[in-house]
Amino acid sequence: MTTYYLGLSVSGHDPAFAVVDAEGRLVFAEATERFVQDKRAWGIAPDHYDHVAGALSRVCPDMTRLVAATSWARPKPESEAVPPAASGSADGLIDPLTARWLREHQRRSFSFAGQNLPMVARGVPLELRHYDHHLCHAVYSCASSPFDAAHCVVIDGEGEVGAVSLYAMKGRRLTRSWRSWGPGSLGALYAFLTLKCGFEWRLGEEWKVMGLAAFGTALPEITDPLSRLITLDRGRPRAAAPAVWDEVCAAIAPFVRGAGEDVMRAADLAAGGQAVYAALADGILASAGLKPGDYLVLGGGCALNSSYNGTVRQRFGLGGMHVPPAPADDGNAAGAALLAWLEETGAALPRGWDSPYLGNEPNLRSLAAVLARGGLGRTTELGAGDTAAVAALLTEGKILGVMRGRAEFGPRALGHRSILADPRPAEMKERINRRVKGREPYRPFAPIVSERDAADWFDAPDPSPYMSFTKTWRRGRAEQVPAVVHADGTGRLQTVAPGAEPWLSSLLADFGRETGVPVVLNTSLNVMGKPIANSVEDAITIFATTGLDALLVGDVLIQKPAG
Repeated sequence: MTTYYLGLSVSGHDPAFAVVDAEGRLVFAEATERFVQDKRAWGIAPDHYDHVAGALSRVCPDMTRLVAATSWARPKPESEAVPPAASGSADGLIDPLTARWLREHQRRSFSFAGQNLPMVARGVPLELRHYDHHLCHAVYSCASSPFDAAHCVVIDGEGEVGAVSLYAMKGRRLTRSWRSWGPGSLGALYAFLTLKCGFEWRLGEEWKVMGLAAFGTALPEITDPLSRLITLDRGRPRAAAPAVWDEVCAAIAPFVRGAGEDVMRAADLAAGGQAVYAALADGILASAGLKPGDYLVLGGGCALNSSYNGTVRQRFGLGGMHVPPAPADDGNAAGAALLAWLEETGAALPRGWDSPYLGNEPNLRSLAAVLARGGLGRTTELGAGDTAAVAALLTEGKILGVMRGRAEFGPRALGHRSILADPRPAEMKERINRRVKGREPYRPFAPIVSERDAADWFDAPDPSPYMSFTKTWRRGRAEQVPAVVHADGTGRLQTVAPGAEPWLSSLLADFGRETGVPVVLNTSLNVMGKPIANSVEDAITIFATTGLDALLVGDVLIQKPAG
């Protein structure tokens, strides 16, 4: 009997599914938003029939038994981690209508998972299990780490009973040390901040707050009141009473950005909120018992705060730090699948979970069909390792879309579903935003650099294969790559190890030989408001409707006519 383990992220947002095989290997993982091309895929079940069926047919050809596992031990709490807002429920983080909808969706989500999957795997016995939300975060985060022993801290929007959990990993086995209880959530605090800055947390626009913070100042008249919203009790966050939230909302009102107002109005609020978040996160980590030389694993949605993450290892004197490629709720699909495997085998956490390239490969049949219709431009078949031609295009100032290999799991494009460009021209960022992305100018693009070159370009760099850490550029380096330098002199770097990513490593080397700068600009292959491209048709649509100069699908290079 060959058993596979199907993990489902069932939070009502960021649905995803992942597949673990009988040996404990993570063989597939993909967020539903990619398949349906709907940002965060609110209200869409993770066991979307067409999505799951297609993947299972490819990665589980010998399946005779299927264990499905969900990322909540019981239906998700309605909104107990969400703070009140001063102007009533309509301005709250989850209004009553949405809360009712989420409750109904959660009920349907669990039953739908049980009813749909036998249709996917006809004649295959199905078992359905449910696992603790934060434990799903922790096992996935630790399994993807290189450490044998570490402190694992989950900082989240919510969990079964609270929003923070601490685990100890020893010998690749996890034990929970403590967890918080009741309201009090750094994730909810950041969502509140996102709203007050004039953005939409339901669309994941916390990114915009992080980018905007670099343009502001953390003024005491902002940080002092915001610090009252959450207190720490031995590392456990506690939300202030509703009356305090009302007082704080009144105090920060002069800095709140209203609809249609200039985004820079909220820059100081973003900076102040980021500073308060960092102070609270520091307090949580300090209560985790970290000692110099210890290893830390961060999980949960708050682990996506790369601006904070990049400061932690040096300040705490850690021996190493790890954040998985998908630390938020989509990653819990992998955690749930792994928990089912661990429950049956009694094994320690497996190794080999460090690759983020777990999604679908480009469908080259679809590409051939599109190209047969003509009209896209000149096509060239490159050799499998031919990065010199790509480097030459970037050196010429071309903006290149890339869809090759398996798609990344997690929110960040890491070179397989990316837009790449030369970071040296100061106007390159504005050109990409104007011609392709449509993004706001205050949001930075990421630099890719070889792991072995990182110390030449950044102060105190950590391995950052998943863009988890924002670091400061070394003196004299930022001027060489202005298109990937943020307003505060930092970059959210992606480091590439040659053994892990030979194509990207070769491209960096070729580009470095051409220019003397072994750094490439990287941003996701999408347009603003849409998920990263999933299908060949998605990529071709972006190429045909934007100012991309060229598109690489697999080893086929498509270039628009000159002029």
